[in-house]
Amino acid sequence: MSASNPKILVILHDKDGNLNELAAPLAEAGLAIETWDVEHDPRVPSVDSLGEYDGIISLGAQAGVLEEADHAWMTHERKIVRWALDNEVPLLGLCFGSQIIAAEAGGSVYKAPVGEFGWTEVEMSPEAASDPVLGALGERPLAFHYHYDTFDLPASAVLLGTTDGIKEAYRIGKAAWATQFHPEVGLAQMLAWFSTYRASYERKGVDVDEQIALSHQNWMRYRKQAIDLATAFAAQVKQHANN
Repeated sequence: MSASNPKILVILHDKDGNLNELAAPLAEAGLAIETWDVEHDPRVPSVDSLGEYDGIISLGAQAGVLEEADHAWMTHERKIVRWALDNEVPLLGLCFGSQIIAAEAGGSVYKAPVGEFGWTEVEMSPEAASDPVLGALGERPLAFHYHYDTFDLPASAVLLGTTDGIKEAYRIGKAAWATQFHPEVGLAQMLAWFSTYRASYERKGVDVDEQIALSHQNWMRYRKQAIDLATAFAAQVKQHANN
């Protein structure tokens, strides 16, 4: 792609786990968005062709990193992540994306003692304030979760946010960022998840009606966070395209 119209690859793992609120601001920033649906799209991006992209986004997944043996696409996605890390191509991982990046960078992924489901707040570290991407979230961003797994970060990572000791946001090197939560999810998708996965939420002791009320209360602020995050990441992609 030309520097005036850089292209990003978005890795989609589930039909109900798409780019959501991040899509419009990324497009508005001038990025061309190409999506690879790992389960249904036969056009698997080859590692040799990745040079056409100036950014990579890995979204959430119902599958976990610990289930790699059951999902051939996951091994290939690791190669894409490794390429981005090695070439310092802007890389953003969300939920599952944060876990596969941590694993490929040398960290470990494992079942969390307690999963996170629904709304929390993240306490960002002092280092986050100057971060060019995750700093856009502010000091105490809202976080919307659905995850059972967590991770230990490699020594090369900088932890940028936590919730009650759970790692929520980090950076690796100069061009890789990740959040354990779902900054991309908008109100429509939240409500759909609460309907589709109500029984799963309730088994975890989540008050679904309370979470639905919080979603109505928080969605505008959450959309603003998504726009700010997407705009900040797009700036890194465009900077890379111009180098």
